[in-house]
Amino acid sequence: MATLFVAGVLTFAGCDNYDRTEVDYAIFVNRQSVTLFVGEQTQLVASPDDGGTFSWYTDDPEVATVEAGLITAVGAGSTDIIAERDGLSFRVEVTVQEKIVLTDIKLNAYDLAITIGSTTEMTVEMVPIDANDVPLSDFDWWSDDESVARVNHAGEITGIGEGSTTIHYRKGTIVKDVSVYVSTTLPFNGPHILSAAAPLELWFRDFDMGGKNVAYYDNTSGNSGGSTYRSDGGDTNSPDVDIEGAGNLGYTASGEWLLYTLEVEDAGTYSIQISGAGNGGTFYLELDGEKITNDINIKSTSGWGDYQMNEPFEVDFPEGKHKLKFYMSNAAYNINYWTFTFVK
Repeated sequence: MATLFVAGVLTFAGCDNYDRTEVDYAIFVNRQSVTLFVGEQTQLVASPDDGGTFSWYTDDPEVATVEAGLITAVGAGSTDIIAERDGLSFRVEVTVQEKIVLTDIKLNAYDLAITIGSTTEMTVEMVPIDANDVPLSDFDWWSDDESVARVNHAGEITGIGEGSTTIHYRKGTIVKDVSVYVSTTLPFNGPHILSAAAPLELWFRDFDMGGKNVAYYDNTSGNSGGSTYRSDGGDTNSPDVDIEGAGNLGYTASGEWLLYTLEVEDAGTYSIQISGAGNGGTFYLELDGEKITNDINIKSTSGWGDYQMNEPFEVDFPEGKHKLKFYMSNAAYNINYWTFTFVK
């Protein structure tokens, strides 16, 4: 044990044999660069703080002045502020801007309708476009109901579940709102509005976008009518609905159905009539998944091009967005449009 102790001492003593070096003297300022608006001030602090005196200078007093480290922004431009002591100096870059106040925010949309799972990117424009009084990082996005729609920091809105919510954007103290409707289907060539102001004429070919078994059901594959109306309008997901060249729906069969999103501005009773032709048959309606009529007749006419209005019938519609399904219970007819007229 004694031997080990002596060796340890010798080693410790040997460690004290090293060269000593002097520390270089230097001065520092607490900022390397500063950005100010005209008229603003900021205080710089130089070190070491050992009682010595620093001298302060500016390269361009028309941009910024300095006194005892206190910078005053005078005019737009760039300059350097210099701290000196004992023959040493430290430079601070100073940028001065004219303040341009943000007065408003413009979004690319304030009312959105999107399908579940789809994403829409929002864009933001400052007013004026060169406003600089709000930091770039001073903004936020959020959703009132993330079970309906979510939004990320880049302004990308994603549909999550059926319903409506509001997305908010804040820049500084300015807040803008975006109304968002999310659904499995969306109106084609819409909106389709029911109101007391005027009757709605809705063509059957303008059923919702959403695809087979969601927005429509057709018993056969392919469009026997040959029309490219839907794909020309941006819907490539409805290839089986039989739209003919005249715009009507033909080749109908029992069990087929079509879904329509309606916006009811004025709740109440509406009279409905349907323009049909051919051998006649029946249909019934569902509203938001519930059957609201019994079978209703479409009368037989003298030919497939002899369109006649059926007898009017009445349906009550509550206010808001609703899904109306046209179910062909016994179909041997062509149909082209239906009308909705406010009654009471």
